[in-house]
Amino acid sequence: MTDTTSIALNKLVAWDGNVRKTAGADTALAELAASIAAHGLLQSLVVRKGRRDTYAVVAGGRRLAALQSLAESGRICADYAIPCHVIADDADATEISLAENAIREQMHPADQFEAFRDLIDKGIPAVDIAARFGVTDKVVEKRLKLARVSPVIIAAYRADKLDLEQVMAFAISDDHKAQEKVFKALRNIGGDPRSIRRALTDGEIPASHKAVKFVTLKAYEKAGGQVRRDLFAEDDEGVFILDQELLQSLAIAKLEKTAAGLRKEGWKWVEIRLEQDHSEWSSCTRMHPEMAPLAPKPARELAALEQEHDTLEAAWDANDDPDAEYPERLREISDRIDEINEDREDVWPPETLAIAGAVVRIGYDGKTDIDRGYVLPADRPKKASPAKTVTTTNDDGTVTETEIEEAFTLSAALVEHLTLHRTAAISAELLNRPDIALAALVHTLAAQVLLNSASGNTCLEIFATTKSLHDVEGAKAFDAMTSAGENWGNLIPGTRDALWTWCLEQDQQVLLDLLAFCMARTVNAVRTKKDGANDPRFAYADRLAATLKLDMTAWFTPTAENYFAKVSKTGILEALKEAKGDIAPAWNTAKKGDLAAIAERQLAETGWLPELLRKAA
Repeated sequence: MTDTTSIALNKLVAWDGNVRKTAGADTALAELAASIAAHGLLQSLVVRKGRRDTYAVVAGGRRLAALQSLAESGRICADYAIPCHVIADDADATEISLAENAIREQMHPADQFEAFRDLIDKGIPAVDIAARFGVTDKVVEKRLKLARVSPVIIAAYRADKLDLEQVMAFAISDDHKAQEKVFKALRNIGGDPRSIRRALTDGEIPASHKAVKFVTLKAYEKAGGQVRRDLFAEDDEGVFILDQELLQSLAIAKLEKTAAGLRKEGWKWVEIRLEQDHSEWSSCTRMHPEMAPLAPKPARELAALEQEHDTLEAAWDANDDPDAEYPERLREISDRIDEINEDREDVWPPETLAIAGAVVRIGYDGKTDIDRGYVLPADRPKKASPAKTVTTTNDDGTVTETEIEEAFTLSAALVEHLTLHRTAAISAELLNRPDIALAALVHTLAAQVLLNSASGNTCLEIFATTKSLHDVEGAKAFDAMTSAGENWGNLIPGTRDALWTWCLEQDQQVLLDLLAFCMARTVNAVRTKKDGANDPRFAYADRLAATLKLDMTAWFTPTAENYFAKVSKTGILEALKEAKGDIAPAWNTAKKGDLAAIAERQLAETGWLPELLRKAA
């Protein structure tokens, strides 16, 4: 039996036998204190007589801590009267503490969301709700957002068909019809939060897009542009542009400022583009700048050095002694030539400016990107055609000679024959220049992988097809490949022509690193429904993985989201038994969703992998 009485707060002490050993977070305690201050103590404490004039709190330790924090802050007095149930001295306090903590059923989060919504609907300001429940305005805003998703989504959440992370993903849109459409298609699009957000924002421009980086989100909003923010995303990841026309107009206006400066340089034409499309200029001839003229003294020194260099190099090439050392003077001359040329600026000759143009656009990294020197086919200098002299005898017996321009052409068969000779010669020369062969290979692959250049734009019959990795966005390997792609995209030039020159100038290690990235982007070991298990592509992938000593535990950890929720309950139990050696009896009766979460926790540190990922480890 228990008696109910009021006891002064300063006579209550915590009982050291409480079964709840893990204290709640400070934020949760602050929420409880705020609730008590606003609504009073809604549940009495359970106490037993202690030493001297004190009472030990058997059940209600967190409420006691919240009350004490209110007293310390001066919001209630130290001897504030607290309603308490006093238990008999012979009562089992441990059992009562356990019953108070274990039998109580927690409120479903959806109930909490809707309760907050009802308070708002009654006209209570969000700031007041936040103060009365000890939370921030942002927390209230998030709970209201979750309460206002489609009732279909909330019902699925209550029925454990969706988890909280998925509901948060659905909240990115306010359109209930769109939410319900995506919910019906979950089996096809994948149920992970990223897939849900991607489906609900299809066609929208995120703040991470290069055009938004270029204009800046601040400038877009200052111009009156509206955005939609995902309350549950960090930084700009959950910000989406709602006025695409305004964004484009701001981007064009900013590019126009750069274009105005280019026109002052004297180019025949200047074009503005928002997107990078090298195919648009593939028919153009690309001109390149020249180095600015030197002053007379360094010009004379350079001419003398170049002449000496040619003489020494010719002598070196003619030396048949295989043990002869490369002349140190040649290295000295090369270094001095580089020093002289290092500070020479690039200049565009007037004759080039008269026929060529420039393109200004938004670059890969969201910054201004300029390509100069494009010559349209119509502006290419015309070559004089050979002339043919025709002799004509006039009626009066005089002779007239007339020059007629005649185009010189070769037959198709002869063109093929000659170019076959040239192909063979190029191939033979390339045998002796592995450095150029490496540069050509890297150039061909990088142009296709990073610049979206068509494979037919090179004479090398090497084709690079990249495999999209977006379905595993967020995985370690995806992040590694994305980061590498961004780094190379910022490092290499933006056109095939410029990339060729760049490749020839790089150290072999740089080319090998870029080659490794390009080759990595072409890997496709994905098995789809139409693929047979014996497809030689998978055997090749196994050999490649074995050679690389691939250890998938470094790249993949099975979780409820990426594996266990996608297999049967039997599959989950088999995984647990394989990794743990035995399974707890309660796991057999657990719901699949709960069992998937259990498997994630139990196998987190075991290194267990699905059999398909253990191949060629």
